[in-house]
Amino acid sequence: MAILKRNRLLNTSRVMREIWINKTISRVQIAKNLGLDKSTISSIVTELLNTGIIMEHAEGEAGPQGGRRPVYLTLNRSYGCVLGIELRPESYNAVAVDLEGNVLYSKFELIRLSGVNFKEIFFDVTKRMRAELARIAVPLLGIGVGVSGVVDPQKGVIRYSIPLQMEKEFDFREQIAADSDLPLFLENDANACAWGELAFHRIKNLQDFLFLLVEFRDIKDRERFHEKTAVGIGIVINGRVHYGTRYSAGEFRSIYCTPECKGQFSLTEEEAFRIEEDPEILHRFIRELAKNIAMLVNTFNLSHVFLGGDIERYKKEVQTVLSEEIERNWPYPDEVRCKIRFSTLGEKSVAFGAAGVVLHRLFADIGIGERVERFHPGGPTGVELIEQASPVGG
Repeated sequence: MAILKRNRLLNTSRVMREIWINKTISRVQIAKNLGLDKSTISSIVTELLNTGIIMEHAEGEAGPQGGRRPVYLTLNRSYGCVLGIELRPESYNAVAVDLEGNVLYSKFELIRLSGVNFKEIFFDVTKRMRAELARIAVPLLGIGVGVSGVVDPQKGVIRYSIPLQMEKEFDFREQIAADSDLPLFLENDANACAWGELAFHRIKNLQDFLFLLVEFRDIKDRERFHEKTAVGIGIVINGRVHYGTRYSAGEFRSIYCTPECKGQFSLTEEEAFRIEEDPEILHRFIRELAKNIAMLVNTFNLSHVFLGGDIERYKKEVQTVLSEEIERNWPYPDEVRCKIRFSTLGEKSVAFGAAGVVLHRLFADIGIGERVERFHPGGPTGVELIEQASPVGG
């Protein structure tokens, strides 16, 4: 009985994912794509229609032999939304999107955040945002959180974070998620951006790419923070975010750094704080960054580099310099085929990506092992999360 239920959940999850990936698709095409018989698909679709997460779309054209015209299926955007939050030492960004990734709500606010007050600030921020979201009358299905530092998303632990002054592990699952009435997902900020690209460009079948997150901290208190620049990399191999053996894949430090360098680059501390005021320092920063990224692009034969965060203010120069360094680093006569793209929401890239983490979990194909752990022991599948959706505000 348990096996039959598991198989049913698996097939339902796969059907939901097919509709999510394709946006509009017929029952016949779903059956063909998944290799399932039409009666199984029909039964699952009926259940999903009754649940309200999908709906029937306008009829398509009849085939060359005539007969019934196919009825297409699509997600019901108003069924629910997900919230993504980026938490930084000096501020937070939040974005709520519907099931198709359309932005319903966004917010930016200055805060003062560290490991000492992380729990207090988190609950205060999310409480106020959920009250604001209640006005759009779309149920909230889950919350994704992106932070800078080494994050173990399966255990729900921030192992350490220099920007947030966390020198020892912070158990997000125990301290925060266990007291939440909604599914919560924790992720490193650059990895969240990578998940976002996978979620919001799902039709393009992205496989091997980097997401380069570059932020310039708005730091007033230089006694607390020695570094204005913050660079992290989300690495995707074969359509999966790569975490490494201790979840620190993507932590960045320039190959040009010496033991005397305090930050991630060979810039002096004073130069780093003047990076956006002095064009010559900014150019050196971009060039050094590009040289590091070019080596990774060519070593791993990546198809795309996505860039997000504050670096998007300097799109033209960044794209030119990065293209030059990728070409310079490549020793062979054939053309380097790596596309350089900028993220969808600019300075809200991390929050947008954190929302994408939740969508990936909701529409995960559990049959191929794709998972971003939910922080409740024995947590449900994406199908069960959908079924348990509660109104905004809990």
